[in-house]
Amino acid sequence: MKHTIIFTTLLILVLASCRNREVKVTNEKEGKLTATYQLVEKGEKNFYLDAETAPKPPFMQVWNDSLGKRFLTLLNPYKNAIYFYNYEDTTYVQKIAYNKEGPNAILRVSGYYIKNADSIYIYNMPMVQVELANARGEVKAHIPLTGVSKEPDWPNYYPQYLMSTVTPFIEVGSTLILTGQAVLSVPAENIDRFKISAYINTATNQVDFHHTYPKEIYGNDANWEGGLPTQVFSTLSPEKELVFSFPASHNLYVTRWDEDETRAVYGGSNVASTIHSIDYGDVKKTPDELVVENYMKEDMYGAVLYDPYRKLYYRFLLRGLPNATIKTVKEEKPIVVIMMDGQFNYLGETTLGTGKEWNWTNAFVTQEGLNIEYIGDIGINEDYLTLKVWCPEAIN
Repeated sequence: MKHTIIFTTLLILVLASCRNREVKVTNEKEGKLTATYQLVEKGEKNFYLDAETAPKPPFMQVWNDSLGKRFLTLLNPYKNAIYFYNYEDTTYVQKIAYNKEGPNAILRVSGYYIKNADSIYIYNMPMVQVELANARGEVKAHIPLTGVSKEPDWPNYYPQYLMSTVTPFIEVGSTLILTGQAVLSVPAENIDRFKISAYINTATNQVDFHHTYPKEIYGNDANWEGGLPTQVFSTLSPEKELVFSFPASHNLYVTRWDEDETRAVYGGSNVASTIHSIDYGDVKKTPDELVVENYMKEDMYGAVLYDPYRKLYYRFLLRGLPNATIKTVKEEKPIVVIMMDGQFNYLGETTLGTGKEWNWTNAFVTQEGLNIEYIGDIGINEDYLTLKVWCPEAIN
């Protein structure tokens, strides 16, 4: 229910200004790519949930303790708690609950990064800040993400964050990177100033902001209303480069983590077509039905993940539904996983099914393969969190 509310909220947000430039993002390699690999299901893991925990948790992280033991951790938003399971045998281990009131209050745990038991970085969405906490439920520091000058109009220049398993914190040395987004179209005058990533210095708790939207996609007052087309996904390459996936771009954008200059590399699908922004700019408010229908009808890219065990990249694509209407739900979109080698050369792609069967925002890589939450084709089983494990296999 909470996911539906967040989705609806993001979709109906609109700018009180005119947008009059339709952007068309062409896929020059549509239908021209040759697949040599496909994804094949290799295993399944089922984690038993208590009566207070539901499938489709909003956030998960695989964490290794100091002895190398692997845990699947997941967020229970109703309990404001992080649950720990043994990843190997799927047994429940423990939970860490955080108070919503008092000196150690965290109003809403919305995502986290477990560095160790004494350093757990938690995104507190209502406060738009990161809390440095520990495994005893104590908060040791508050790290605001609204800019050092705290302007009242900070959302015009600084990102907001809708964390999920595929939009996590990324650790590079003593820096934690959290990539967010503009929830509205970015006005042309702000395209060079609006930064999408917060860099937290874990030694000083100071925050800097880096990286901008690509002008050719999101500049010139392009109308990408609704939040979902402006989401940003990122992963870290073995060369410590950030790889950004923007929903409306067939390209990926690559940059050194400590630099701002980016380069575009092709990272698209063989079946994705031209992506259009909303062709509507005559009045101040884009009608809600146009916002919804545009997102549903267009091919839109999702997360990009790096697989260090196989030296591959995976990128999600949500296929457009040409006949979609305001009543069509986002879970009806077919989900495709594109595979690329370490140099972003196309290897192939596999259609998993629809969002009614797969919760692609709960996806991560382990040595076993690409883990994706499976909901089921006959309805969700409330007793278990189910992960299907996929591996690339050469096409004979």
